[in-house]
Amino acid sequence: MMTWNNLKFCRLFFTPICFSSALFAQPSNSILTDNKLKSKLDTAVDNGTRIYLRDSNTNGISIGVYCKGENYTYNYVKAGKSKLATANNFYNIGSVAKTFVATILAQAVIDKKLNLNDDIRKYLPGQYLNLEYKGQPIRFVDLANHTSGLPTTFRVFPSSIVDSLKKLSITEQVNFYSRYNEDSLLSDLHQLKPDTLPGTKFQYNSSAMELLIVLLERVYHQPYEKIVTNYLITHLKMYNTKPFLSTQEIKNAVQGYDNNSKPQPFLNLKGFYFGPTMNSTINDMLKYIQANLSEKDKAIKMTHQLTYGKKNGFAIGLSWMMNTDSSGERYIYHDGNTKIGYNTLCIFYPTAELGFIIIVNDTIDLNKVGEVGNNIKESLDKIRKGSRQ
Repeated sequence: MMTWNNLKFCRLFFTPICFSSALFAQPSNSILTDNKLKSKLDTAVDNGTRIYLRDSNTNGISIGVYCKGENYTYNYVKAGKSKLATANNFYNIGSVAKTFVATILAQAVIDKKLNLNDDIRKYLPGQYLNLEYKGQPIRFVDLANHTSGLPTTFRVFPSSIVDSLKKLSITEQVNFYSRYNEDSLLSDLHQLKPDTLPGTKFQYNSSAMELLIVLLERVYHQPYEKIVTNYLITHLKMYNTKPFLSTQEIKNAVQGYDNNSKPQPFLNLKGFYFGPTMNSTINDMLKYIQANLSEKDKAIKMTHQLTYGKKNGFAIGLSWMMNTDSSGERYIYHDGNTKIGYNTLCIFYPTAELGFIIIVNDTIDLNKVGEVGNNIKESLDKIRKGSRQ
């Protein structure tokens, strides 16, 4: 991903906007939006978003921008699809949920419940002599930065079951996998071994993050849902970010679509098979971005510490991924794909005090979601260069 230098021009072009509920239709390409196109930021967002919506299978997109203390929100939808979203509608944000697990891990360290370098077996019931490699145990930090060496799937179902599941509806499939509970995970854990020295090899692992949730529940003696929502409310004033939605809240969720533009039912992804799950709104995620940029919260600041990789290249903190572009600008990010209707990108640039949350209600291509952010930044870069001439 790319960024740009010298973002002092932020305030000049990012004029505060109060959005109304009115729709600003664009008859030429049948797109409805609440973007008033009154500032150069508005235009930059509009250009980047419309490139994404050219794909016939895309539906809508919501974007939140945080820059130097100001929030901006934008929503787009193709006419005839779902209704235009608002910044207060719910989305499932996919694997961005892992950053919340890591934040609770950091808070557990602050609360003196554990240490990042602790052997996880200290907090597991029973004996797990298998959870080490050449005498090196798996540590909490290894789970949080995807270097545990554990298999990426703790239970592999027989092909006959997988083939049978493909014939079921998405709701029936989710219900089946949701039966995989904490006891299932702990039982399967006895049969696993790391394939390399923990802490030395990056391999993205959702199952390891579910194990981390199990461990956090054990040290706090509470369900993860209660732990994380309490933290978000008390520390960040995020009242609309939670792993599971009520029946009433689901009515306020944006309609998701599959790769063929077929509507998908909103489903609470319970159990311990899918990987961490979280639902949020654009407005709440902007609070999260602001908190990550300010680093005033001790737990959030801890999640940014480098635990694997290179300071000037790809690296991992606690779940958050980091990289540096060709101009030397450092950025922190995580994306997410639920496979049941949404793709998400959360990315921010500490030195620029800039962040994006981009959520689409389709599952076509996460790379294309990343391109939306890139296209917006490229447009702003051109504005900056033009202002110098």
